[in-house]
Amino acid sequence: MKYARYLWQAMRGFRTSIAIRILAGTGRVALGLLMVWLSKRFIDETIRTGTRDDIARMIAFLVLTMVGTIVLRLVYYYMTASAMVKKSNALRLNLFKSLFARDLYNGQELHSGDVSSRLSKDIENVATSTIDTLPQMAVTAIQLVGAFLLMRWFDARLAWALLLLTPIVIVVGKLIARKLRKMTLEIRNSESKIQMQVQEGVEYNAVLRSLKSEKWVTERFDSRQDQLEGEVLRRTRFTTYSRFAIGSAFGLGYLLAFIWGGLGLRDGTITFGMMTAFLQLVGQIQHPILTLLGLMPQLVHSTASIDRLNELENSARESDSLTIPEQVMQGSLGVKLENISFGYVGSGHEVLQQFSHDFAPGSKTAILGETGKGKTTLFRLLLGFIEPDAGRMLIYSENEVGAVSESTRVNFVYVPQGNTLMSGTIRYNLQLACPNATKKDMLEALHTACADYVQELKGGLDFELGERGYGLSEGQAARIAIARGLLRPGNILLFDEISSSLDEATEAELYRRPFEAYPNKTMIFVTHRPAICDMCNEIVQI
Repeated sequence: MKYARYLWQAMRGFRTSIAIRILAGTGRVALGLLMVWLSKRFIDETIRTGTRDDIARMIAFLVLTMVGTIVLRLVYYYMTASAMVKKSNALRLNLFKSLFARDLYNGQELHSGDVSSRLSKDIENVATSTIDTLPQMAVTAIQLVGAFLLMRWFDARLAWALLLLTPIVIVVGKLIARKLRKMTLEIRNSESKIQMQVQEGVEYNAVLRSLKSEKWVTERFDSRQDQLEGEVLRRTRFTTYSRFAIGSAFGLGYLLAFIWGGLGLRDGTITFGMMTAFLQLVGQIQHPILTLLGLMPQLVHSTASIDRLNELENSARESDSLTIPEQVMQGSLGVKLENISFGYVGSGHEVLQQFSHDFAPGSKTAILGETGKGKTTLFRLLLGFIEPDAGRMLIYSENEVGAVSESTRVNFVYVPQGNTLMSGTIRYNLQLACPNATKKDMLEALHTACADYVQELKGGLDFELGERGYGLSEGQAARIAIARGLLRPGNILLFDEISSSLDEATEAELYRRPFEAYPNKTMIFVTHRPAICDMCNEIVQI
């Protein structure tokens, strides 16, 4: 029942289109049944007793009926294709937005490769079921009922004989559906694992080569593919056997109609036209049933995809960073931490214990400490990605005080460690921080980040970068990432090991320029480098 509710909700915005397509499909079915009736009349009456004009009119009717069927089929196809791409886009957009509403660092993060798999195959399955499979099943059911009623009008005994197996088919179909759903979920999970390994193989290609683990990783990948192949073949064999059994039963039904008609012709109880109609109607009764049986596995496959998409969507909170109101504070800002304690879920220990410090407005502070002592965790707390287990955090100005939360994130500028560039132009990467930034704004930020070299690149700001800034050195990419952060308008700057990939001369200049450009902004540096410590007002040891 929950899947029916999900699919009904998923139809929102497309219900009119679905209704029109069902009407078009119903019209196509009606024309198909009309063709059966016209064929019978053409053979039994028009050919035998009609005039040339009668024959011409009947041929014209047959041609128009056939053309009408083709036109309605094309209308149905076009509307389905159009609705499919719109629905896929809508689902993908909604789930992509939900990625920015998920809790971070809570021990329940999904692998990026698994998320990619859900945003492609699972969305495709759900969109197909919603936009194509269900309307097609409705039209097919209408065709089945129409063909049965017309057959019953011709010969009630044959019509009921052909439907004799339907209850059995429904029961068997339910048993098949349960088994198929379990198999499909296993296949989806295996596909996600393969997608994960592909993504990591691309991202960490150089690391894997340096470890000389290419062969072992490739063999592991091949083993996972063998597992997927086995699962797919097992499902295919199960589906094949099921369809063979049901198809054999319907084949016997067709043979029954053929023999029935042959005996009727011998006894003179039916005409050749009636025989032709019988054989056409048998197809129009059996084909819908076989079609429904073929569509049922698709619908079952989508239930596994619905579960996976629900898991992704339900991991998001009701409010997200796109809807939370921003609490913008003016002037020079400070941050006061009072007895902050925090431990990650499942870690069993606190990363920060009773930490207190007042980062005064306009101050420049270096934070030192051993790896794992909570330096980066402190930044995550300030950005509102996580909440302290104890203590409180305040952000304040000369005239205003507020609790640090997601809504105050707008006041912070965060520059993470290393190369965090995305594929696209340098301009695009800078616009991520400020979509309305002018060329002058960008060049000023690049200058402050010691990235003037960008103007010497082919295309300048429109220089195209590959994945993770491919085309630049680590130091060059890191400086563009710093410039991107500086384009943010926040008055508290958080720098996380920003000079780790720079030489001493560039490092010294990189720190000097922001100090001169933003004398009133509060700056907090996580660092191990003595150069910045000498320039700061305070040094905090964690």
